[in-house]
Amino acid sequence: MLSREDAEHYQPTKKEICISISDPDAEPANVSDQFVAVLRLHFDDITEMGLASDILFAADHARAITMFVDKWPGIERVMVHCNMGVSRSPGVALGLCDTHGWATAALERSHPGWNRLVRALMREAATNNHRRKT
Repeated sequence: MLSREDAEHYQPTKKEICISISDPDAEPANVSDQFVAVLRLHFDDITEMGLASDILFAADHARAITMFVDKWPGIERVMVHCNMGVSRSPGVALGLCDTHGWATAALERSHPGWNRLVRALMREAATNNHRRKT
């Protein structure tokens, strides 16, 4: 997980994909063209609606992330970034860890501000995706 600024300076060294998260009104991050693929998402860093203009992370976002990662089974690294690298990207990363059975304790400790809504909806999307496959 990286901040937008760090992500714009990051150069993949392996077979990597990128999940690029931006604010709804922000220009897309200028990430390296060396990524195998980039998924760009725009949503606010919130856990509930406040203003009518808010874009809340939703099941469609979670499904898009799950499908994107599943599309690249041989990938060596998934780089996730948001504006500050503190809430949305750790929420996505933890959701991916949950769905793939990867360890989460160190990530939870190093990023205590992770977005709880994002992680919960990521889990739901993975569960629903697994049900559809069986």
